[in-house]
Amino acid sequence: MQKLSLTPILLSGGGRSGSTQVMSLLGSDPAVAFDRHFPYENRYLTYFAKFALLLQRPDLHQFLDPEQLFDFDYLGFGGSRPWPTYVPPYSPYVYLPRPDTGNWITKVWELFCKRTIQQKPESAFYAEKAPVWLAPLLRQFMQCFTIYNFRDPRDIFISTNAFIKKRNSLGFARSAEATDRDHARRLAHAFLYTFESYYADRNRDDTLLLRYEDYVLNRPEVIEKLRKLTGAKKISDTNEPYLSEHATARDVNQSVKRWEREAIPQEVVALLEQHLQEEMPALGYPLSLGQPKHPVRSISFAEGRAKLTAIDHSSHGYLEQKPDYAEAHIGGPDFHIFLPFDSFSATEVKEVWICVGGEIGRIFSLYWRGRDTRFSETCCINLAYEPSAHWTILSFPVGEHPEWSGTITNLRLDLFNSLVKPHKGIGRIRWVRLIDH
Repeated sequence: MQKLSLTPILLSGGGRSGSTQVMSLLGSDPAVAFDRHFPYENRYLTYFAKFALLLQRPDLHQFLDPEQLFDFDYLGFGGSRPWPTYVPPYSPYVYLPRPDTGNWITKVWELFCKRTIQQKPESAFYAEKAPVWLAPLLRQFMQCFTIYNFRDPRDIFISTNAFIKKRNSLGFARSAEATDRDHARRLAHAFLYTFESYYADRNRDDTLLLRYEDYVLNRPEVIEKLRKLTGAKKISDTNEPYLSEHATARDVNQSVKRWEREAIPQEVVALLEQHLQEEMPALGYPLSLGQPKHPVRSISFAEGRAKLTAIDHSSHGYLEQKPDYAEAHIGGPDFHIFLPFDSFSATEVKEVWICVGGEIGRIFSLYWRGRDTRFSETCCINLAYEPSAHWTILSFPVGEHPEWSGTITNLRLDLFNSLVKPHKGIGRIRWVRLIDH
């Protein structure tokens, strides 16, 4: 019987976390298929998944630019999703019937794999640097392996800046006007985004935690773990090159613990260790400054942390405790909770981050008020949310809002809301954090 599919190996991690080196390592086995074109970022499977997701939302097609669609030479997928209020609800009486997401992806994937195997009969796997949302989506209808790449965020800070300087081109979500502190804050957000997906998958047999430091200092053990996870028995570092055009350190050994030897602003170290004070030690990265003098103000919805019965909420739903998070059971169009934070000065907080997941709702809103004011639409930020199987971290840029001032006495979070019926389903919330300036 002819094999019709390749088992995906998905590398999920932020920039400068070692994914290029791991792809090079995987490529030593001819059974692992991917384009051997440096830096190994032809993402076929991610493209197929986005294509399938778009085909499930024909109501969004109206927002594709017809000129771009008609232009044979135009390269692109379209822009950001429009705000939920602008999108009419899907109706089977208006739109043509079509396969579901799983059918779209698996059919296209079978065609892709069939051709690959015809040309490379030894192929059994397919490797790709992938976004963290891809694995939870694919697992619903095909087997895949997930490798979570991590690196000490203090070294990531140094490496990203060095790479930007080497290429004389911005990247890694750093803008021209961003300060080092702003850049560190964005790196912390990206680090948490990957960490939360890893944490949810940490006990799965088809996932692997792979730290950059272990890749550098204990390559044989890493190779054995990759072989055991995937079954790709010929992975080897015999001919693995030192990727000088990709590197920013003198040699690979000098790329570990750079922050201990090279210049890095102390405020950057403090910010990273403050906002990643639980995640860094959990991955084996000790805090150099000890426990932060000013811990992040946060509410954790993991079991034993927040007392759910003490959190006031609207009548359109309720919270139920699970080991690592709280389930939000939505039963109406306006479910919200009142976050039990003590009063604080608005000047102390730049953003509010929330970690959520769930396949319901389209809008999250954050309201705030002072001692002598009420909750109102003038003191509110709305964020669009795309229902999904993966964990995501939404960031409310409160520091940019003109009404974010004075003393903040109360915060209200509207979660998993939608303008489209039915207003019923289950979402998940892990934590809420107040992020410093």
